[in-house]
Amino acid sequence: MDATTIQGLKGRFDDAFLERRLIRQIGHTAELQHQGEGLFVVEKFFNVDVWVRRILKATLLYERGKANCLKLRCAFNQFKLPNIPPELEGLRILQMSDLHIDLLPELQPIIIEQLKSLEYDLCLITGDYRNSTREDYKPSIDLMRPIFEMIQSPFWGILGNHDFIEMAPLLEEAGLPLLINESVQFNWQGGRLFIGGIDDPHYYRTHDIPKVVAENEGGDFSLLMAHSPEVYAEAAPHFDLMLSGHTHGGQICLPGGIAIVRNGRCPNSMLKGPWGFENLRGYTSPGTGSCGVAARFFCPPEITVHTLSREETLADSIRVRGKFVPGDLEGDLL
Repeated sequence: MDATTIQGLKGRFDDAFLERRLIRQIGHTAELQHQGEGLFVVEKFFNVDVWVRRILKATLLYERGKANCLKLRCAFNQFKLPNIPPELEGLRILQMSDLHIDLLPELQPIIIEQLKSLEYDLCLITGDYRNSTREDYKPSIDLMRPIFEMIQSPFWGILGNHDFIEMAPLLEEAGLPLLINESVQFNWQGGRLFIGGIDDPHYYRTHDIPKVVAENEGGDFSLLMAHSPEVYAEAAPHFDLMLSGHTHGGQICLPGGIAIVRNGRCPNSMLKGPWGFENLRGYTSPGTGSCGVAARFFCPPEITVHTLSREETLADSIRVRGKFVPGDLEGDLL
């Protein structure tokens, strides 16, 4: 990181935030804690990704798992909430998450082609643009640039646990406005949506929800972008909606989408798809890309289009399976 980048970051963030963020980056802490924490985390003793890849190749499943990573689909989710302002009813929010685009560059043109066919009013990207925290991050930014250029609406993003803080100015130069413990007001058809974005709460733990909440002076209908869903309890008193990623839905799952490995401090119901906690409604993306190993089973990658809808109860945010490109992988192992 050069002096110009450091000065730019100091001009945007306070010293305490930067110090904690950079300390957590030293030694590639995120890489050592790839799937979790604690004394018995196997990643501290050997590279799990290498062994998973070897096992898949030995069992002749690797190429099929890699092909599954490229079978990107669009899922349609409807948020049904009685307190959605009438002006915001029908707002379509496109979500991408966990692209890890340098792991499988072949995914980039597939994402671009998918974006061409979708209709949406706002796009939010919930972090993790590169794969390994040990590799140069510039190739991932170069791969992301054409994707940003294809987005046909206002859009914002946040950083994930694989995104070092020095990537922020480069991502923004590539076209992605970032919210890092910051917020923005999105105006649509006379309605206002307050959008907050926090820094990664899982590895770096430099998220600051109170700071974001303090910026919502108007008490507008509100949405939080949080890379991991594990801040659900802290977010619930302050936000109406929350969009997250990070978990990949397990990525390599058992039949029925049952995750073998879970990497978030949250209930199993929040690992993938729609969920609710008190008055907060959320959605955890299973990921647009894949991480560590270019393989997926029983957990297809997706781009998600969320639609806001007013209803009489808070009961049933539902996931509606809509357009699948090129096919639905539920139930397909081989």
